[in-house]
Amino acid sequence: MRGKHLCLILLLSFSILASISNSLPLSTNKRWIVDESGKRVKLHCVNWSSHLNAMIAEGLDTISLKNLISQLKELGFNCVRYTWSTHMFTRYSTYKVGENFDKFNLSDSRVLIKYYNPSLENITVVEAFDFVIDEFGKQDMMVLVDNHVSDPKWCCDDKDGNGFFDDKYFDPKEWLEGLSNVANRVKGKPQVVAIGLRNELRGPKQNQNNWYKYMSQGVRTVHNANPNVLVFVSGLNYDTDLSFLKTNPLNTNIGNKLVYEVHSYAWSSGPRSDWIDKPLNQKCAKVMNGLNDRAGFLISGSNPSALVMSEFGMNMEHLDDMNQRFMSCIMVYLVGNDLDWALWAAQGAYYIRQNDTRVSETFGLWNIYFRTLRYAEFPQRFQLLHKKLLEPSSNSSKSYIIYHPLSGQCVRVSNNHKLELGDCEGASKWNQEGQQIKLVGNGACIEAISERSQVKLSSNCMSQQSFWEKLSATNLHLSTLDRQGQNLCLERESPTSPKIVTRKCICVDDTPSCLDDPQTQWFQLVTTNV
Repeated sequence: MRGKHLCLILLLSFSILASISNSLPLSTNKRWIVDESGKRVKLHCVNWSSHLNAMIAEGLDTISLKNLISQLKELGFNCVRYTWSTHMFTRYSTYKVGENFDKFNLSDSRVLIKYYNPSLENITVVEAFDFVIDEFGKQDMMVLVDNHVSDPKWCCDDKDGNGFFDDKYFDPKEWLEGLSNVANRVKGKPQVVAIGLRNELRGPKQNQNNWYKYMSQGVRTVHNANPNVLVFVSGLNYDTDLSFLKTNPLNTNIGNKLVYEVHSYAWSSGPRSDWIDKPLNQKCAKVMNGLNDRAGFLISGSNPSALVMSEFGMNMEHLDDMNQRFMSCIMVYLVGNDLDWALWAAQGAYYIRQNDTRVSETFGLWNIYFRTLRYAEFPQRFQLLHKKLLEPSSNSSKSYIIYHPLSGQCVRVSNNHKLELGDCEGASKWNQEGQQIKLVGNGACIEAISERSQVKLSSNCMSQQSFWEKLSATNLHLSTLDRQGQNLCLERESPTSPKIVTRKCICVDDTPSCLDDPQTQWFQLVTTNV
């Protein structure tokens, strides 16, 4: 089954990349990122770190660069958010990769880098930066180069000296110098489609006045040096807050090249324990409403802007209930808004992090040696996120896909006219007429039979069991009434069965005492015109 999902994603990614390679650079059209022909390009990316002490992409002591990028492509990613530190370009540009490993007593990593990637050991760290970017180009992967920190080290906390302008390591003038250096350096490399000004501004010095002052300078610096690239702008409070733009827009005058970014993790909107200790429908609704209030508002209204969720992720080594609940919720938000995104992270480990060597990255997709996925269900779980759901240049009519975020699968009609979950590539499409949900091109309706029975497609659209409404704070429960007037909700029969049945609705009244997990009953009507 896993091989089947990989093949589907691989075919999709190759078709997307073939069209992308001849359509760069990218620009924005209102809330969308588009190519030169005006067609939308959806960025579905993964973060890959190169900003720590070693100042080179993590993991290259375990696998060849060519094979690593190929593995990322096979998972369906079309771009990488590739991180870098300011001082790497302003202070340490002459450091050689191998010698820098020796400075941190990383002799084993140096030997292994030479084995897997012999071209890297004796070149400078900035030449290695170029070398990696060139390989992205050879494999038709787009790159967002992100200024993650100033002093190369692990990110982030409030007191690490890298958080906000005029912190210990964060000199605004040197930061602008680094941005200019990188913007000029990637000229003529069309695969570099964007430059991120700064990751996760934070700490006690953060304030809006200096945000406007320096971010506008950063935007102009990058654009003047390299007008082809998109310029990514992050907010305050670890890039969770852009709400101040509601009343005071950032005036940059760089045309259609400005993109905003936002981050979201399980701890971004309250204690992690809330995902277990609070009713999940209420918690998820609060998170989604908060995202809309602090950043999502940018993609709506009369003058929308492009927005990318450039970091989100979960602990893929310990897939407990908290992580699964957060991920289901954030996937609902991403799919519902068809946002561009970048998952944290590709690397399974770090050469050195906070003085410890070979440190595992539990949020990493790959294991410590880039050999196996930590989260084997990733291809299935993320399949719809890779798909472009809305195309602004299309005249096609809109319809719905019914999405099940817990499994990552979509609803389709089986040969015996029953509803089941399957790959989203073959998902059935639906129209909603009042409280009826009808199959596109058919006119038949979704009808319940009885509790625990598989839901079917029916020509009897006037029965009580053919009328559906959204329940709970999340609006993710599709409910009908049985013949006794009891609410029944769509539900995946079991993790091993694709059948969709109806059962008594779980926690739809959102009472504080109801802490049962409703994820099996979460079904989202997702708008699409492709």
